[in-house]
Amino acid sequence: MKIQDITDNYCRLYGVDAPKINVSETQYFVTISSIGSSVLPLHKPSKLLGQVIGGALKRGIVLYVNNGRDTLVTWDNWKAIWAKLFATKPRRNSAPEPNTLHPYKSEMFEEGQHKRRSKKPARHGFERTFRANTSMNMLGLPTFHITPLG
Repeated sequence: MKIQDITDNYCRLYGVDAPKINVSETQYFVTISSIGSSVLPLHKPSKLLGQVIGGALKRGIVLYVNNGRDTLVTWDNWKAIWAKLFATKPRRNSAPEPNTLHPYKSEMFEEGQHKRRSKKPARHGFERTFRANTSMNMLGLPTFHITPLG
C-alpha cells in the first residue's frame, strides 16, 4: 500500500483529517492522534524533535517513513529509532593525546629553574624588629650593661 493510503486508514480510525504528504521528502514522521495529524520532516534530527515524537507516541500512532518505506513506531522499536536518529553522537577529539608513558624529565632544566618565591616572607624564629625589642625590654628581663674597661 502507498503511504497516503496507510495514513488515510489510521486517520479514519481516529476520526481526523489526513495530513498532506510532500512526495519530495525522503524522511519524515507522521503523527496521528485524536487531537489531529501532522507530518514532521526530518531535515536535522535533534533531541527536541525526538521528544516531540515520543510525546506523540504516547497520544496515538507514529509512522516513520524513510525513502518510501514506512515503519510503525512502537515502544518496542522506539529505543532503536532514538539511538539511530536522535541520540547525541560522541565528539571526536581532534587534539592528539598526551604521551604519558615516558614523561619528559630534564635534571638540568629543573636545576636551572628559579625557586618559587612565597607570597609573604616566612617568619623564622623570633622576629627582631623595633617593636619586638621594646616589648622584650618591657618584660623586665635582666639586661647586661656593657661597662667600659678601665
